[in-house]
Amino acid sequence: MEKKHRYLITIITVLTFVHMVFCTFYPTLSAYFNTHDHLRSFLTAVQLIRAVFLTGIAFSGFIAIKDRAKKIVPFYLVLFLFNLVIPFIFR
Repeated sequence: MEKKHRYLITIITVLTFVHMVFCTFYPTLSAYFNTHDHLRSFLTAVQLIRAVFLTGIAFSGFIAIKDRAKKIVPFYLVLFLFNLVIPFIFR
């Protein structure tokens, strides 16, 4: 495994854990922003951040495919799919 891919997988894994923690507190944060009339901006920001995060994972996977690192591609795929499903697990 190249150093670049090891670094990217480490960063994505740490961000996945942060995403999991955020998803556990999502209903509480949503209620808080709803009471302060900022729910619409909160939901927009959350969707944009998730889209950027998933796009970054997909882009890293495409870099791995371009580098012909076939052993690393499944890690990116698992992380992408896990982050795609996390919001639905914690609802």
